[in-house]
Amino acid sequence: MTSSNSDASSYQSRAIPFLAAFNDIETHLRISLDAKRSDSFWWMVDRAVDKHLLSRQQGEVLKDYGNLRNAISHGRYHEGEPIAEPHPAVIEDIEMLRGILMDPPRALSILESTDVVTLTPASEVSKALRVIRLQGFAQIPIYEDHKFIQLLTTNTISRWVAKDLADNNVLDARTIGDVLEMVKKVDDAVFLSRDITAQEAVDALINPDKNGRFPYAAIVTETGKRNERPLRIITSSDLAVLIEALNGR
Repeated sequence: MTSSNSDASSYQSRAIPFLAAFNDIETHLRISLDAKRSDSFWWMVDRAVDKHLLSRQQGEVLKDYGNLRNAISHGRYHEGEPIAEPHPAVIEDIEMLRGILMDPPRALSILESTDVVTLTPASEVSKALRVIRLQGFAQIPIYEDHKFIQLLTTNTISRWVAKDLADNNVLDARTIGDVLEMVKKVDDAVFLSRDITAQEAVDALINPDKNGRFPYAAIVTETGKRNERPLRIITSSDLAVLIEALNGR
């Protein structure tokens, strides 16, 4: 009998850490979104997704946790403990979401640093091809007088090769400026600041613009301005690393 009483007194409901994490998230959202007391938790979650604080999937999970919170807070109790009991994996997940919201990981702190090679319209095409071959880059920012001109991609080069060979079976273009005539909107880039969060970087690459086009890459500069020195290029090949970090892996 003594052992049973001891076990009961040492037991701690998993509802306690769940509610603590949930309340932290709700309070943080209400403050950061300047929400009214009348604004529902679901409304705040939707706004957090719109503002790239959470992924859409994480938002749906948080809504489910809102239902669980209601079941715990307003459901039946037995000897002072709620009947609804969160699974241990739920505790781990909601605490991870709390961390992402209250201390969002920065994209550049997750991704490995890489050198960014820039060229000018006057640069020889052979120089761009050498950079692509030796360093494995699929895109090179083109600048002139410190102003961003265009993103030179392997897709653009492929279109140039096909067109330039068509007339006389010889590559006539000599400078990158000649190749840039083959740039299309699908080769465009978005610009992000160096303090961009991982979620903002992911959303920038996976969300189409008003014309349904996706950016080829994201160029990171100090404050996200087009005419600042590029610090890093984030591409679709970086998405897996960013998403894994956002999922707490």
